[in-house]
Amino acid sequence: MMDCGGNPDTSRYTPLETTGTETPVKTNVTDEVTTTSIPSVIQFAAPMYLCTEAEGNLTVEVVRIGDVTGTASVFFATQDASAKAGQKFVGYSATLVFQPGEHVKEVSIELLQDERWDATLEFKMALSEVSGAQLGLYLHACRAKIIDDDNYPTNKYSDRLTGLSLMAEYVKMNLGDPVIFRDTIKHIMMDLLKGMYFFLTLYLTIYLIDVVLAPREGQEHEGHGGEHGSEGEHEGGHHKEEERRMLLSGINATARFIARRLHEEGGEEEEEEVGFIPHELIIPHHRRYTAVIIAALYIVPFAFLHLVDYCRVHMNIPYNVRKGTQTSLLAKFLNYKESRRKSINVGEITMTMMRDAVEVCDFGYMKILSVIGIMLKLFFALIFILAENRLAVIPLIFYPVVLGIFLACRERITIEANEDKASKQDEVVQVVNQTISNYPLIADFSLRPHIVDGYSKIIETLHRQEKVAAAIVTNNMYMAPWLTTLLIGTWMFYGSFQVDTLGGPISLGAFLATINVFKEVGVEMQEIYVECMEIQKSFGPLEKICYYMNLETDLFDRMTASQRSIRHGSARREEQMVAQDQQVAHSRVAKAPKNVEFVDSHPAFTVDNIDIEIKDLCFSYNDMEVFANVNAKFQQGGMYSFVGPPHGGKGTLMRLLGRILLPQEGNGDIFIPPHLRVLHVSMCDCLINDTLLENLLLYAPIARVHGGVGRVKKICELVGLPEPLIAHIDLDTKMKEWASQLSHTDFARLNLARAYIMNPECLVIHKPDMVFSSEEVPRVFELLRRHVNERGLALPESGRAVRRPRTVFYTCTTMHGVDISDRVFMVKQGSHGHRTRPLEVKILSGKDLPNLDIPGVTGKSDPYCLCELVGKPRTRFTTKTVQDNLNPTWDFTQEFTFYADSDVLKFAVYDADDLKDDDLLGEATLPLQDLGPQGFSGDLPLTRCKAKGARIKVQVRPCPEHGIIKYSTSILRCVSPQEAAEVQVGMGSGGWN
Repeated sequence: MMDCGGNPDTSRYTPLETTGTETPVKTNVTDEVTTTSIPSVIQFAAPMYLCTEAEGNLTVEVVRIGDVTGTASVFFATQDASAKAGQKFVGYSATLVFQPGEHVKEVSIELLQDERWDATLEFKMALSEVSGAQLGLYLHACRAKIIDDDNYPTNKYSDRLTGLSLMAEYVKMNLGDPVIFRDTIKHIMMDLLKGMYFFLTLYLTIYLIDVVLAPREGQEHEGHGGEHGSEGEHEGGHHKEEERRMLLSGINATARFIARRLHEEGGEEEEEEVGFIPHELIIPHHRRYTAVIIAALYIVPFAFLHLVDYCRVHMNIPYNVRKGTQTSLLAKFLNYKESRRKSINVGEITMTMMRDAVEVCDFGYMKILSVIGIMLKLFFALIFILAENRLAVIPLIFYPVVLGIFLACRERITIEANEDKASKQDEVVQVVNQTISNYPLIADFSLRPHIVDGYSKIIETLHRQEKVAAAIVTNNMYMAPWLTTLLIGTWMFYGSFQVDTLGGPISLGAFLATINVFKEVGVEMQEIYVECMEIQKSFGPLEKICYYMNLETDLFDRMTASQRSIRHGSARREEQMVAQDQQVAHSRVAKAPKNVEFVDSHPAFTVDNIDIEIKDLCFSYNDMEVFANVNAKFQQGGMYSFVGPPHGGKGTLMRLLGRILLPQEGNGDIFIPPHLRVLHVSMCDCLINDTLLENLLLYAPIARVHGGVGRVKKICELVGLPEPLIAHIDLDTKMKEWASQLSHTDFARLNLARAYIMNPECLVIHKPDMVFSSEEVPRVFELLRRHVNERGLALPESGRAVRRPRTVFYTCTTMHGVDISDRVFMVKQGSHGHRTRPLEVKILSGKDLPNLDIPGVTGKSDPYCLCELVGKPRTRFTTKTVQDNLNPTWDFTQEFTFYADSDVLKFAVYDADDLKDDDLLGEATLPLQDLGPQGFSGDLPLTRCKAKGARIKVQVRPCPEHGIIKYSTSILRCVSPQEAAEVQVGMGSGGWN
């Protein structure tokens, strides 16, 4: 964990640990420290709190350490971050008053629960306006992380929820965002305006042809009084005039159609008078002026629609949808369990973030809005279509039904073809990433031809898959044109005999209009069909996104470990506070503990007496057990080295101490007082694309760094970074301008500088001396020693007595690290440990189970069996449910990888109920220590059961040894430097590595 919180207004409080303008604190750096020389410090109990929204409330502790004899107060307030007050939690602020002798204040923050999926969100809590005390420099602010326990995109998600149903839930999830919902409604209203404009232009065109430009009776010589009509207005023939009148008749029929639905009463004569199109000129006797008005009505709304579409671009719907998906994916990836994250294909997760997230947004959500817009336009066109010819309803029903069935039938083959193509694209990206990262290996061993040949084969495979996908899309695209062609051909055959010239009821104009209707409807349906195909194309990417969004993370494990650490820390802190009060009651002088052996590291605060502990630690990688029942204690303010042969578990222990790895539940614990900031440093060649200063601070505010830029430069000089490189700290130069100056050893120096700048209370480093020459190794460990003794490297001596002790855990490959440490621990393989073979549990059947349902009404019980190791709820599994059966056969097998001889298997049989909680039918236990060499096979009688003789048949045995790697667990033992040296001599000049 690194520095948390923002950079608060320093004018509102005085930090405890500062430089430059720090308020001097009078202390006696001797074995005796008077209580009056110890300041009163108020801070949070931990830098991070984790919780789930289902908990309802988050309890935060604000503690006062040091002198607690007086009254002190501090202002507490929550601050929005990614979690917003009123949406995920109830904002809270108050002034907390500590009475004399009071050590801790608890603040309860209400959490708001909903069924909507959210990424893991955070909010901040800050202390300010302190009176009668000082604020802790680092823990005056902390963060709360709310872990969402819902599935993406909905709690309905499962492997069976795919395709259209999954897309519907994805759309509902996005509409739950107020910003996206508001912009979506605006988008639909803009499409509605386009549909209304289409409706307007339809009738403007008809009015222009049949009213403005059509000759009228008695108006053959119109225009002599100010408007001169040309003779061309009277030429056009009888046939064209009939066509115009027929079109006008159609428009009037449309008006009558709408009027009949708007007016329930009224005769035929009244209906004839209702219509959308007037029969007279807008400006009587002025056709040209009327035409100008028609042109204006045609142009002005179009300019308005242009403005509407321009505004639509700035609504950011696709941006917000894509941003939410992509950032959530990255946040999920960063919180995956270590084993899961290492197994993920880099190319696949990269393309999921960049390609699939874009496709789901652009081809999914946005195309759905496009379909809605087309349907709105089609709605206005249908008013005329249905009024003129009711036979037009045929394509309106026929098209959606047939195309919908076709899309449903082709859904899986289309998705699989597109996903196969996407998988090949992922392989291409993966090869490119590996080639770039492994270039030194490729160059050293002359692998260029091999890499190029392999890449060429992958490209060929991708090309073949692209052709398969393109062929499927082409066939899909032709479905709508085929329907249009078949409908028109069928109407030409059938409708020809319905024309009035052949004795039928339909006019020739209606016959031709119907053909045009089929064409227009076909065009519109084709457009909708194409959009639906694009939506269908997004189903596969959405399923992949859901898979990655719902992968197991380590957040719940970290929450459990954090809450356990906070509880234990509170108990230990209370014990130390009580001991301090008792000591002060007997004497006003508090002596340092006698067992403190570290130079100048006596604790100024009672919380500094709390030890770091490893308690009954067990840890395994899959089926390979590394540690079994490891116990150790470490006093704060010490320098602890770990040595041992290769593959003994030193690196794993460092990652466990650094909280990179977590012990499985029920397999011991590593307790580090929660108020301590822990930093695990990996000695890897890692840079961020930014300035050198940001690469050193890792985006921590410079105002939060002791001594500012001056101390940063000082630390860089101490670790041995070259002066030309240090000069870039004052320059705003990007990585490409200075990264080339770094040698392999400089990367290690850079990592050490980052650690000293961050100034953690607990520092964990694996092999800090590995890349340095024998001349530089002593300086590496001397700086670590100074960091411990001075309670922070390159900090002023004046505030040392009231700074937290610094503790360092490290592994080393030389005797320099052994000689300078306070304690040396040997990590090596031992001959004892838990059994290595997984435990196979088979739940075969049940017999004579009680019936808790109502006979003859609800049938018989629906039993299922639950099994777990007592006290380890995460080992729980259940069988299938057998409906309506008192003698069920489950035949279910499960394996337990992590277990101990002292564990007890518990079996519980329940009756599944849909409308209420499941009822317990009975339970049984099986202690593992009672298992023989061949395990157990037989019946277990059920207790807490209402039926006599009820039992279940199970089989429990260790799995066969075939394929199991035999090993012995690692042990941790404190040794002398001499013993560590003997181990090194025995291993030769290669040391422990």
